Amino acid sequence: MVWGCSAASGMGNLVFSENNMDQYKYLNILKENLKVSAQKLGIQNIFKLYQDNDPKHTAINIRLWLVDNCPKVIKTPPYSPDLNPILKYVA
Repeated sequence: MVWGCSAASGMGNLVFSENNMDQYKYLNILKENLKVSAQKLGIQNIFKLYQDNDPKHTAINIRLWLVDNCPKVIKTPPYSPDLNPILKYVA
């Protein structure tokens, strides 16, 4: 598994996880990398976090941590199609 972030100003931290990701590993990744990456990118108080409806993203401990540590979380509609931020262009 890989966790990463990006902004118009560049790339944030990239984290590799050897085993299956669960909500506890995900929370540790956020704690160790989200604010550091936002600061590195110069967006520490204005960034928006986008994540899908994966159960580890919607776990109560993740949502509670984000309330205090993330300026804005973009809501994803339930059962939404894959909204990958990497756009594919078809010629």
